[in-house]
Amino acid sequence: MVRKIKAILEDVESEIVLLKVGDFTLEAYPSFNILKDFKIGDQYDFYAFLELNDWSSSLYIFKDNIEREVFEMLKKVSKIGPRMASKILRKIDAREFIALINSQDKEELEKLPGIGKKTAERLVSELQESLSKYSNIDNIHHKKNKNSKEAIEALESLGFQKYEILKVLEELNTSDMSTEEIIKKCLSRL
Repeated sequence: MVRKIKAILEDVESEIVLLKVGDFTLEAYPSFNILKDFKIGDQYDFYAFLELNDWSSSLYIFKDNIEREVFEMLKKVSKIGPRMASKILRKIDAREFIALINSQDKEELEKLPGIGKKTAERLVSELQESLSKYSNIDNIHHKKNKNSKEAIEALESLGFQKYEILKVLEELNTSDMSTEEIIKKCLSRL
């Protein structure tokens, strides 16, 4: 089983990234934090999970072991599987996902791709106990002010990816900005 890969992030495509490992270029499904924090052309130690089945093989990569563990727990939830787990963790930071599960925030969970009301309830019921060990993890996303959260939602509705928006927000001091000011500043940098 593959646990870690040392590779150069070669390119980011719509759902996958390309990793240069020696003479090979691999396709991998990245997590939210890889899209947000990692730069093309740099070499990283990725945490990894290799899924092999009768029809295909898929490589999933993560920034840290917590993301990998959350992925493994998430893919075991009935009717989720590895592809859906990857889509979820590509849309949301694993720590934010843990916070949503621990706070039983089904309404926010329903905003994730492929998650409806019943699936949100299933996620909470099947993951709450196993993710409770992470209840002390500092979640930077819940520290954002209300205006930042509204700006993120507005920019996402315009078609921008959350990881792109958060990259820009990290460069701004939004504590005293209105939602409109945050959106204007972000649009000028996106």
